[in-house]
Amino acid sequence: MKEGKVWSRFAKVFAVASLITEREERGCTIYEIMDILGVNNRSSAFNVLETLDEMGFAYYTEKSVDGSRKMLYKIEPDTAARWKNSIVSGVLSEDDIRFLNFVLETASSTSPLMEMCGSEFISRLRMVINPKTKTEIKPLFSRFGSFFKLSPEYFKTLLLLLESSEKRIKCHVVYESRNSEAEVEYDIYPNKVIVQDGAVYAEVINIYGQRQLLALSRIVRLVKLKKEDYPEPEQCNDFDDPFPFYQTEKPFIAEVLIDEYQGWYEIQKAWPESVTFRQREDGNYLFTLKTASSYGLQKWLMSMGSSATLLKPENMREQVKEELESMIQRYKK
Repeated sequence: MKEGKVWSRFAKVFAVASLITEREERGCTIYEIMDILGVNNRSSAFNVLETLDEMGFAYYTEKSVDGSRKMLYKIEPDTAARWKNSIVSGVLSEDDIRFLNFVLETASSTSPLMEMCGSEFISRLRMVINPKTKTEIKPLFSRFGSFFKLSPEYFKTLLLLLESSEKRIKCHVVYESRNSEAEVEYDIYPNKVIVQDGAVYAEVINIYGQRQLLALSRIVRLVKLKKEDYPEPEQCNDFDDPFPFYQTEKPFIAEVLIDEYQGWYEIQKAWPESVTFRQREDGNYLFTLKTASSYGLQKWLMSMGSSATLLKPENMREQVKEELESMIQRYKK
């Protein structure tokens, strides 16, 4: 119980310090501090301010210029910057630093993100996080991985996509067509950035309200236009579809029978609610999926080899047979 109170006190001090540093010269009132603390009396807010003062948090007070008698709590920009750094360093423990290293190392082996931003990002991160412990941000980047290599020039495009997605900014893209070497250009509404199978994609909405996936490696140029209301997309089932990529047909129901050993592994995955499964009396698992991507489903089936059997739909069973027969013919040569 005591530990809970200590953490609550620390959380309140951290919240007020963050509020004042973010406001800097604009300042905040005692009522805004009360609001962020979730309290109704000023004495609780003053207690936190007193703690900050004891910690050496160099804020100052100034009367409001709007004619009211309100007192504003402010901090100089340089002082705010130093406190932001010290707050971050103070919050992260040695275990946090180790975990952050692990996350960065994992990302470097599964996606091109660290390949693109790498050393510059880590260098800036070290400037912000300077723990007093011996543990430091120093991930061991993977030299080989299951990602597509992209040059650092794509990092600027990635940052632009992330900013546009967050602020809902319309953009103009010049894109290298997958079906030809020709370049096409049109306006898009970036929605989010996704990493899939070692590649980076931008999920966007075009001016007709259609969802599209653009490979970062094929974006020749991206220009921000203006903040604008996004059109309603025709399909919004990406989080409900187990294979959100390569959706080329209307949603259909598929049934897949997976043997006991592979099935146990598959049920551990984080499937959306559209996927259900049950274990039969013989120990095998029956998966029922709703998807709009026959390509994604077939790719998943092939990854399990002889451990999985597609039961439905019948027309796709024929497609799988044709693919397998084609593979056999290649090995007969």
